[in-house]
Amino acid sequence: MYIGASMVENGNFSPMYLKNLRLWQLMVICEVVRRTEEIKGSLPVPLETSHLILAQDSPLSIFFSPEERHFEVEGAYDIRHEIIKKRIDKALIKGSAERLTQPGKIAIVYSRRQEGTEYLEYIDYLQAAGYLKAETEEVELEDLQGAQGLKALRVPADLRASRAQNQALPEIVTTAVKALPKMANAPS
Repeated sequence: MYIGASMVENGNFSPMYLKNLRLWQLMVICEVVRRTEEIKGSLPVPLETSHLILAQDSPLSIFFSPEERHFEVEGAYDIRHEIIKKRIDKALIKGSAERLTQPGKIAIVYSRRQEGTEYLEYIDYLQAAGYLKAETEEVELEDLQGAQGLKALRVPADLRASRAQNQALPEIVTTAVKALPKMANAPS
């Protein structure tokens, strides 16, 4: 998910948009984890899924590729971001042979303490709202080629929580999503 002033028609951007989208993203991922678990037994092929977010506040140079119909990253530093993004799904927890990504859990990888602190606030909120279980792990990752010192939060989704009924999103998320400009031909 990319967001920033250059992606909106009038150039108006508030950091609150990013915060609200991050919270909304976590809420959606919780529901994906729950629904995946719900249908797992009825699938013709066994399926386990894991869920991973790479948090980054640093600006990236991106462009939309009409041929590929998606956003691509430009520039040497920004290409490093793409490389890290492709490697973290196989990352191990430092000092162990355990992979960060685990079925039923959401992993959030970050490099700066303030990113971790921000996500801890979202996790606390979603634990209180019944989306996530109370067991939050804070871990360091083994160094990856091109990326050292990464940390992660890992928290299990509450699979018993029923979201089948239409629940209103928290007011702050709803307000932010409605405030975003409508992008008629935005890629999905």
